[in-house]
Amino acid sequence: MRHRRRITVVLALACATAAPPAHAHNEAPMLAPLVADGRLPPVNERLPEAPVVVEPVREIGKYGGQWRRIAIGPYDILLTGRMGYESLVQWDRAGRKTVPGIAERYEIKDGGRTYVFHLRKGMRWSDGHPFTSETFQYYYEDVLGNQDLTPVFPDWLTVGGKPVVIKALDPYTVEFRFAKPYGIFLEMLSFRGMEFLQPKHYLKQFHPKYADPASLAGMIKEAGLDHWFQLYPRKAMLDENPDLPSVKPWTVKVPLPATRVIAERNPYYWKVDPDGNQLPYIDRVVYAVVQNPEIVNFKAMTGDVDFQARFIDSTNYSLFMANRKQGRYRVLVDPQPASIVMYVNPYSKDERLRPILADRRFRIALSLAIDRDELIDLLFSGLAEKSRGVASSFDAYWLPEFERYLDHDPQRAAALLDEVGLKKGPGGMRCMPDGTPFCQIINCYPAETGVGMDLWQLVADYFRDVGLEFVVKMDARTLSSMQVRNGNTNFWAYGTAGMHWVVNPEWYVPWSSASYFAPLYGRYHASMGKRGIQPPPEYQHLIDWYLELRSVVDDQPRKLALGRKILEQWSRECYTIGVIRRKVLTIVSDRFKNVPDQIIQSNRLQTPGYIGIEQFYIDQE
Repeated sequence: MRHRRRITVVLALACATAAPPAHAHNEAPMLAPLVADGRLPPVNERLPEAPVVVEPVREIGKYGGQWRRIAIGPYDILLTGRMGYESLVQWDRAGRKTVPGIAERYEIKDGGRTYVFHLRKGMRWSDGHPFTSETFQYYYEDVLGNQDLTPVFPDWLTVGGKPVVIKALDPYTVEFRFAKPYGIFLEMLSFRGMEFLQPKHYLKQFHPKYADPASLAGMIKEAGLDHWFQLYPRKAMLDENPDLPSVKPWTVKVPLPATRVIAERNPYYWKVDPDGNQLPYIDRVVYAVVQNPEIVNFKAMTGDVDFQARFIDSTNYSLFMANRKQGRYRVLVDPQPASIVMYVNPYSKDERLRPILADRRFRIALSLAIDRDELIDLLFSGLAEKSRGVASSFDAYWLPEFERYLDHDPQRAAALLDEVGLKKGPGGMRCMPDGTPFCQIINCYPAETGVGMDLWQLVADYFRDVGLEFVVKMDARTLSSMQVRNGNTNFWAYGTAGMHWVVNPEWYVPWSSASYFAPLYGRYHASMGKRGIQPPPEYQHLIDWYLELRSVVDDQPRKLALGRKILEQWSRECYTIGVIRRKVLTIVSDRFKNVPDQIIQSNRLQTPGYIGIEQFYIDQE
């Protein structure tokens, strides 16, 4: 049967009304002199025919001001994503469903094989150049289709072993055609779709297909590089290149290595409020660049930020609360779907250890050994909850029964360890079946969440109480990730996804080497059997269920059932040792407005982007 679904909505992120008539549009005072001088067209000519109308969280805002943030390095500017979350479709403000964004409307055809997106006529890049379907055709043909830039075609755009075919049907219509039904493509776009936003009219000067060879060679040499494909990604990075046109609310004007990074409003931004005021309200985002997270927390405590959760350490909660009045800010305690977990490699390169790690009884014993209640009281002042890390209540596929093995039961843990052959030796510490002492390393990734050695030292103490010797080691970021992907790490401490995991199957399916719970099985799947280790049937089931899930288009009960099969097996087999799900602190200055009372902190939502950061405003009074 032929399925067809059409959505014609003119809003994104929140409930809204139709766009006001063109004559009612207003602009920021900082742009008015540019219009008067003829350096910028009137606001009506800068907006699309059907701009997105964003409902403010509380009230119509005021223009002006600077949003003060703090950064440590280039990964903290975030204009490409969290501070500039725009895609064809995107998550709504509740973080639950997809709504039109850059696309005014879309159609789903051929039973979910074809998606047709209708763009907003009159929408423009930040330099005034028309935004058309050329953007998507260019990215498909000249970025994804160029092996120097894209050696491996993205997995999320490959279905049935065949890559997507993208066509610009006319200037305002773009088609994505897949070999088989792709039921979660809209969700995928909501998370990954920002990568398409590369302006051909600017970037083609750095691409050998279009550029003058002598000119391109000169730019490569001037940048101190050897190849064009080293230069191109730098020029395509919004956080670093002030000349790069954008469709985001703000574009960088003063990039790193400046100690004060500045991003300024996009005069062609394509969203308005219900009164016809062009967004964003805030003129600039200004980042103070500091050396470490401790300085971030100190500056936040003294009132030097307007809105920030990044690097804010929840263990400082009492200090933040004590300094609220003096610092003129409030403290939001936000839920975080992600959990802190320890990954156990089921295919250890240590052949003696491998059968132990692959035995679910061993993994369950580790989970039962942890006293999470005590840990939460000691380290987090109650601002955390016990968690297995099998998604969360924010995720559509989660069920309460997935929270198994969270009780502190050292007696049962000891019995399970006896069963798998880890008997106690002299001094009460356990030995391997061959009689050698059991002594392992917990390799810790230095996470953005601020979770450090203290937590894992305490976990190691709980393991020692049941006779297992662990040493905690903090790795460098790059080395840590590489080691776990190559299967060289037996126990690895990091976090896991808590919601919308279907757009990141690596977390719960052995999909690639980034499937930290089974990296070598994941590598086998990603390489189509050329590398890695063939997954046992137990793990292959996860892959098969996920492949079936992502093909389901209109049968939501079936999709839920398949996703829950995956999570049920995860819960039962205890693939990771979940510890806690901590709360996240967001510092909000008293002058910063239109912030919701609760924010879901999730990478898959591109927090705070999903809230509609363009409607934040600063009240200077």
